[in-house]
Amino acid sequence: MSSEYKYYSIILKGCYNREHLERRLEKILLRGRLAIKMALDTIPCVIIYKGNVDTIIPIFKALITEYAIITIFADGVPPTLPIAKKYRDFLHINPNLQALLIDVPENLWLGEAIHRIIPASFLDEAGALVVSSHAIYFIDKPAGDTKSRWLIIPYEQLNDPLNLGEQETQLIIHYQNAAVQQNDVFTIPREFVASAKRSIEQAKLAQKYLIKIKTHCITCGYRSEDTIAHAPTETHCQHCGKPYQRTIIV
Repeated sequence: MSSEYKYYSIILKGCYNREHLERRLEKILLRGRLAIKMALDTIPCVIIYKGNVDTIIPIFKALITEYAIITIFADGVPPTLPIAKKYRDFLHINPNLQALLIDVPENLWLGEAIHRIIPASFLDEAGALVVSSHAIYFIDKPAGDTKSRWLIIPYEQLNDPLNLGEQETQLIIHYQNAAVQQNDVFTIPREFVASAKRSIEQAKLAQKYLIKIKTHCITCGYRSEDTIAHAPTETHCQHCGKPYQRTIIV
C-alpha cells in the first residue's frame, strides 16, 4: 500500500530569490505560473497541496534548495492566532514592542511557538528580536513606513556558536543563507543578552523546526526516519521491492 493522499499546508514565510523559486515550483506544482506568482507576492502565505508523501517530497526539496522559509502541516491549516495569544508574556513586554508586533501578519507565526520577545536593534533600527520554535526573527518598522518588515534566520541555517560582541550588549548570530555567510550583530539590553542566547540555543536543540519522513515497509518490516532534505526519493523498498508507506512528521 502506497502512502495515503491527503492535503498538506505549506506556510511560506520567505525566500531568497522569488523568481528562481517561481520557476522551480512551476515545473512541479499543478498550478499555473500566475497562481504561483500571486502566492509568492503575498508572503507570508499558505499553499495547500493534495498528494501523497512521494509527490510532496520534490516540492519540499525545491523549497529547501531555494532557501525558502516554511512550516508544514499534514492535516489542514491550523487556526491563526494573534501574537498576543501565542506569547503568554505579551502584556509584560514594552508597549512599543506590543504596538509593533500587533501589525505583523499572523501567518508569519503560523505553526510556531514563540519562546521569547525582547527589544533589540539591528543596523541602527530599533525593533523586536523574536525567538520561536523554528527561527529567529527581527521585526522593525522604520519611521514613515506603514508596514512592518522582518528578517528571518531559520535554525537550519544557524551556525554554532552564538557569540557575544566586544560590547556586553551585542549578540552575534552566524548563519548561511543562499547569498553568503552572514554575521549579524544585534544590540540587546544587557539584562536580556544571556537569556536571549539561552533561548535560541534551547530552541535549536529541541529541533521542532525539522521536517522528518517516516518510511515503513509493511512487507519486510524495514523502517527509517530521515529529515526531508535527506529522505530517499525511491517509492519502493530497496530490500523487497514492495511500495513504502511514508508519513511526514512535523
